[in-house]
Amino acid sequence: MGETHARALASSPDVEIACVVDPSDAAAAQVDAPRATLDDLPEVDGALVAVPTRLHVEVVTRLAERGLPVLCEKPCGLTVDETKAIAALGVRIQVAYWRRFVPALRELRERIRQGALGQLVLVASAELDELPPAAAFRDPRSSGGIVVDMGVHEFDQLRWLTGQEIVAVAGAAGAVGWDPPVDGDPELVSLSLRTDGGIAATVVLARRYPPGETCRIEVVGLRGAEAFAFVAPPAGGATVAAALRAQAEDFARAGGEGATLADAIAALDAATRAKAALGLP
Repeated sequence: MGETHARALASSPDVEIACVVDPSDAAAAQVDAPRATLDDLPEVDGALVAVPTRLHVEVVTRLAERGLPVLCEKPCGLTVDETKAIAALGVRIQVAYWRRFVPALRELRERIRQGALGQLVLVASAELDELPPAAAFRDPRSSGGIVVDMGVHEFDQLRWLTGQEIVAVAGAAGAVGWDPPVDGDPELVSLSLRTDGGIAATVVLARRYPPGETCRIEVVGLRGAEAFAFVAPPAGGATVAAALRAQAEDFARAGGEGATLADAIAALDAATRAKAALGLP
């Protein structure tokens, strides 16, 4: 993900990559910037953290000790308690829920806020990856598993679009297995949610989707409905890159459009309830 951010930022007129910190020689070589360590950083204005989720607290804490503002990859901690610990560090932290910077979703949110669709009754979303990541990453002890790693995007998107909080979660995990299976990480999950404003919501998460990485949203109100895929082959990568670039530029100017730690905590709280409903560790 760090390489993905770096490629997206290469064309930014507002954000310059001053250095890269990575234990992998091959990964560091992918970024056109000097290499550094956390103990020997040059003078920088902020940091973008894209380490494995299990390392978020450790790395963000070390950066906070230098007083640096941080843009941290989602979900910014494996658990609610870890994210609360990050919140206690006292530095400005933005969480990388990049969908808030997708123009089509921003336009949809504005139409919802203006009442163009009327009272909302249904939000249905799907996040479908072409292929699963490495088994070591899928391990719930590393990434939190499918509900934390993927689902938090959907939970944050639902809250951000509607302005409502998630109050109930139920669901089912697919029983079909693929090779190699990863204990505690089903490859397909279907969730049903309810918000405090009475919206029924559905979320589908899939590790394997042969057509390619796809993200879809459908919103139904009493006066209208909208449905579209905002990430889809073959141009999905360009959509994500543009959103990552806009997100980093917002972070650099402290624009306030990105997700906060409170948003991250709310998304992780929904993920915790979803894992409990699914019987996942």
